[in-house]
Amino acid sequence: MTLWSRLFRPVRRESYLEDTQRSHLRMAAVETLLRDIGFAIRQVRRSPGFAAAVICSLGLGIGAPVAMFTISYAVLLRPLPFPDAQQLFQPVELNAKSEENFGASEDEIRQWRAATQATAEIAFSSNRLGILDAPSGATLISKVSASPNLFSVLGVEPALGRGFLPEEEDGNAHVALIGDAMWRREFGADPGVLGKTIHVNGVPYAVIGVMPPRFKYPVWDDRIEVWTPLEREPQATAQSFYSTVDPILRLKSTSLKPQVEAQLKSVQAHIAASARPGDEVATNIRLVNLHDGLVSGVRPALTALELAVALVWSIACFNVAGLFMARIAERRREIAVRGALGAGRLRILCQFLTESLLLSSAGALVGLGLAESMIYLFRRLLAKTLPLAANIQMSWAVWAALIVLTLVTGLAFGVLPAVIAARSPIEQGLRNGGRSIGADRAQKSLRKLLLAGEVALSVALLIGAGLMMRTMYALRHVELGFRTDHIVLTSLTLPGYAYKGRDLNAVAWQPLLESIQRQPGIESAALSTVLPIGHAIELMTVVYATPWTNGNVDAVVRAASPDLLRVLGIPMRSGRFFTAQDIAGSPLVAVVNQTFVNRYLGGQSALGKQVKFGRIATTATIVGVIDDIHQDSVAHPSEPELYVCMAQLRPEDSVYAALIGRMVELAVRTRSTPGGVIPELRRWIREANPNLAVGDFTTMDQAVEDSLGGQRMAAGVTGVFGGLALLITVIGLYGLLSYSVAQRTQEIGIRMALGADRSSVIRMILRQALTLLVLGMAAGVALAFWSTRLLRGFLYGVTQNDPSTYLLVPCILVAAGLMAAFFPAKRASAIDPVQSLRAE
Repeated sequence: MTLWSRLFRPVRRESYLEDTQRSHLRMAAVETLLRDIGFAIRQVRRSPGFAAAVICSLGLGIGAPVAMFTISYAVLLRPLPFPDAQQLFQPVELNAKSEENFGASEDEIRQWRAATQATAEIAFSSNRLGILDAPSGATLISKVSASPNLFSVLGVEPALGRGFLPEEEDGNAHVALIGDAMWRREFGADPGVLGKTIHVNGVPYAVIGVMPPRFKYPVWDDRIEVWTPLEREPQATAQSFYSTVDPILRLKSTSLKPQVEAQLKSVQAHIAASARPGDEVATNIRLVNLHDGLVSGVRPALTALELAVALVWSIACFNVAGLFMARIAERRREIAVRGALGAGRLRILCQFLTESLLLSSAGALVGLGLAESMIYLFRRLLAKTLPLAANIQMSWAVWAALIVLTLVTGLAFGVLPAVIAARSPIEQGLRNGGRSIGADRAQKSLRKLLLAGEVALSVALLIGAGLMMRTMYALRHVELGFRTDHIVLTSLTLPGYAYKGRDLNAVAWQPLLESIQRQPGIESAALSTVLPIGHAIELMTVVYATPWTNGNVDAVVRAASPDLLRVLGIPMRSGRFFTAQDIAGSPLVAVVNQTFVNRYLGGQSALGKQVKFGRIATTATIVGVIDDIHQDSVAHPSEPELYVCMAQLRPEDSVYAALIGRMVELAVRTRSTPGGVIPELRRWIREANPNLAVGDFTTMDQAVEDSLGGQRMAAGVTGVFGGLALLITVIGLYGLLSYSVAQRTQEIGIRMALGADRSSVIRMILRQALTLLVLGMAAGVALAFWSTRLLRGFLYGVTQNDPSTYLLVPCILVAAGLMAAFFPAKRASAIDPVQSLRAE
């Protein structure tokens, strides 16, 4: 065909007609949809009670999944803020006992690099606490010492300035990258910050760059402010503890993971084979995705909560499906008339699906507000319990999930009722007031089945919530062994460079303690290396063999000031605690707890016995025994403890540096509300010693609450979900019985005309409700026996099959269900037989 013929070929008449027809069809489809939406809106306005019940149920059923998806997406699904984050892995070493170690020596990493040059790039870092000398005072931060290629492995470059150079790897360059928050706080976001000096641990560093906003590595540490080239300790050997660093590996392709893992295993096997006898060297290695390793500890808990959310959503769908079916039964005459006037089954199906999607959309708006409220209420708890909690917020993924969930929900509860409506026979719909005995019986049976299923799911969820509530009750009534009221806690870190060669007790800790004790509103104050609940650092020491022990034994050693028992309210079992007479140069004394006595002395008297402890054996005489307390957490029992007096420790003692050479914790008992004292306490510490880096302040009550962690989150969330399930079930039962009463008006009128009194009508309706509740509860209890296995790791003080919970939950549900059924039953008993028969 020539160009002329192509340009001027005649237009086919058929093509034009087809295009016109398709255009008309599209316009007709849009007009039909708009008419269906308008009709659905009018139907909703005509039945406000029905619409309110459906929208409330859907709001509760959609709000819980949206809130849970917001949390799960932020923690489990949202990629880490690094390019191609799925290619970032942590090499994890395993010893002969399959025990994991996430650290490695630099010598090992060098050999790994040599074996994986073509397939991966490996960087490493070391995270240590540091003290930043800021204009506002000393501040405790995390300082990350890293290999020069760390930021290229992460795929992140400084927002201002440059990264580290290979020649700066020896750690003597004294250059640093700072975080965006520090740049804005300390330097007022000055672009001329490059070249300025900051001091960390007394060492000057020249600022060479500023990292981008929200950059954080390691991703789990919120204190990070400064990154420097790796600083090696000259005395550390390749296999020593102090040379251990945290490696991170980036695959050059995700498909190379098996190959890289095999290469690393081969290298590690060679390292283990060439190790000296007695050296503890890893024998195997595996790669763990950086994100997966971070969230592995919370994945089971979130999975269990996702199952609870699925139950809530299913309950809501069952509920609304039952209400919709009752609504369709009421509108059978209308459906028959529309069919008689020419509406096809597809047309009727589309009309009812439009109505269900409209109600689902309205429920989604209510659910969105509920989800935001739930996240706001649980935000502090989530931040204390979950990694990456800062990511928990509305995002495009959450909006997309909300839209999809809205559509799925509308179809889930609307398809079956819409199909039933579309298949309703026209002749039977026009006869006998729109009633069909066979169809009525089938639909009533289906509605009852849906409600029984709804009750079963509610029972299973409520039993899980009940077990978690029992757990929280047990945890809150554990005898901690100490008082929690009117106590403020904080940590204090001392810059060692400023006190090098000096006795910290004399020049720092004791003057600070005396200054705080003199302040108004302070009843008493004490220092300790570790205070109960929520601490992260322990010093486990060996108590060497003595005449009264069978070989060496283990105990946790702590240093404390004399007023510790007065602040915490810990009672003495026997002997005494430390006094003002226990000072440097006096005979070293120790206090142990009752668990120490029971385990190592068989419950016999410990007073006067001597113990030897520490790397270089230090001898002390036991002068007292204190009651056991829960040191680690509420759920963990006491371990053997050995206390020494802070004032007696001298710089030459082997445990001096480990116990009081850098960080201690402060406990203050106040006469007034603890929260009101915190600002003043912070000021008093600054005035007493500006060199101290002060940690976060909290009360002992809050520390105990925060230590409940996973149990508290699981109890709170399952409790909310259980309450939602109960509320949805009550709404569903009320709606079903209300429609049942409306449909049975003639039957009830005939019964009352034949002599039935009001009480018998009420009993009839309540008996119908009780039958549905019993059937649903039987299935729910069976389901709970299986589903509560997911909560086994969170339970404390209660068994998975706790009889009282399995008895109490059905009783609560029966009481709530009968209360919901009473109002329709009372309305049925008030029917006037004459009026009902005349209306029919």
